[in-house]
Amino acid sequence: MKIELISSSHSVGEANYHLQFTPAYRRDIFGNQLIQILTRDYLLAAASRHKITISAIGFGPDHVHIFIVNSKNHSVAKAAQLLKGFSSRMMREHHAQLFADKLWGNKFWSAGYFYRTVGAVNSITVNRYVEQSQQKHWKKESRQSQLLEFTAN
Repeated sequence: MKIELISSSHSVGEANYHLQFTPAYRRDIFGNQLIQILTRDYLLAAASRHKITISAIGFGPDHVHIFIVNSKNHSVAKAAQLLKGFSSRMMREHHAQLFADKLWGNKFWSAGYFYRTVGAVNSITVNRYVEQSQQKHWKKESRQSQLLEFTAN
């Protein structure tokens, strides 16, 4: 695999990381496929707006995994804030009825997040990681994990 470094006027490098967000109260709202799709679309819209490249998104019943590649414009904390803030606002303003029985108040996401920096990432690595890590969560629900793969343009 060829590693491509990102170059700007004053830097050269690579920054890839994995984020995991959890809904408020760790509710299993992502068992609903419509909520998955809407959340995915809002995360991608926020990423596009802020020039964050998402290579893959995977859902468990009560969390979402996001793989970000070639990130040079934002710190991990800023990327998490931008993605969570926009997706939370849009889900609450436009689709609150879909999860009103599980989430209440002015929250969609829990306050924190998990992150891990990773080296060069390819789609095989991402697929394997998400599939293996999600199997334990979906066995309870007797559903398959959902991996939504994207390619950077």
